[in-house]
Amino acid sequence: MQVDWRRLRIVSALGTGQLIAFGTSLYLLTALSKPIVADTGWNFAWVISGFSIGTLVSATVSAQAGRFIGAGQGRLVLSLSAVLFAVGLFLIALSQNLVMYVIAWGVMGLAMGSGLYDAAFGTAGRLFGATGRSAIIQIALWGGFASTTFWPLSHFLEVQFGWRTTCLIFAGIHLAVCLPLYLFAVPRPADAASVARRPHAAVRVEGIEARIYMALATVVTLEMALVSVISVHMHAVLTGRGLSMSDAVALSAMVGPSQVCARMLDLTLGRRWPPYASMLAGIAALTVGIVMIAAASGLSIPALVLYGAGVGIVSITSGTVPLAIFGPERYPPLMGRIRRLGSVVQAAAPFAAAGLLAQFGVMMLLLMLIGMALVSLGIGLYLARQSHVFLQSRT
Repeated sequence: MQVDWRRLRIVSALGTGQLIAFGTSLYLLTALSKPIVADTGWNFAWVISGFSIGTLVSATVSAQAGRFIGAGQGRLVLSLSAVLFAVGLFLIALSQNLVMYVIAWGVMGLAMGSGLYDAAFGTAGRLFGATGRSAIIQIALWGGFASTTFWPLSHFLEVQFGWRTTCLIFAGIHLAVCLPLYLFAVPRPADAASVARRPHAAVRVEGIEARIYMALATVVTLEMALVSVISVHMHAVLTGRGLSMSDAVALSAMVGPSQVCARMLDLTLGRRWPPYASMLAGIAALTVGIVMIAAASGLSIPALVLYGAGVGIVSITSGTVPLAIFGPERYPPLMGRIRRLGSVVQAAAPFAAAGLLAQFGVMMLLLMLIGMALVSLGIGLYLARQSHVFLQSRT
């Protein structure tokens, strides 16, 4: 089989960028939050809320970033995100008070809104068109190793040099690695110039496309809320179901490899069926995993494997489904709109869950999550049916 070196170069560049971007944003505070608190004396909740602030800011720019990517400017958007990540990390490293720290995370939010999965997936979709599904999955495979790579790396660097120097090193990586990759390995789409000359008009959906869009928006928002709650409260949930903290920490590490394995399956076996079928399977796996966690602590291992697999599939199909339905040019701005709402919910959900957990306990939180997952599953069934009808009508 002949290797498409151009495609491999682009996917590797985008995948490497996602590995670094996620490792230095979503997973940054996992290893550095306690050292930051110990060094500065700042309130732990405020330190942790930095990421939530960044997520809220990202919601304000995601739609605009999507419009630029849809117009063929993915390379520009991603290159700007690398600079913004570097500036944000630099400001975090220099923060002497919480005001500056919050401002730094605001800059990080601008980078997150223009430099995480949606931007990379949209760029790949614009470059590869209908064949972009495999590229999106391959990019997600790179991103799936972010926690595996950056959790131990962050801890090592913090122990050796301190948290401020660690942030400065990460800022340097964005400028030395991500920025050149985006500038020199990611081309502009062939039609970028002609698209840029078109009169600007809002991307609209009508009829069955509008129904699919609303269903997709609901599913993506619910899944973002579920994942954010479980990611933040994973250890509290598992210990609340009877596991020791050491067991909870060890078992939660299974989620990352499960995501990667599920994405590998979708890349190989999953190419035989449409992306909306993969999305439905991912939602179902996630739902069953949460139900099993609630059912018995003895089911924690298969529950976390299913949960991780579900998260892995849903995260990539949130890119491959709209690419198949709306096409490479309309997909980025439409997903930017969806992520705007989802990011707000993602930022607020862990705080709401913390209150529910404190007031009513783990089981009530799990019941709420199960309810959300079942609603998502029901809407996912509707989405799959409508997507099937729509795609059949185009053939």
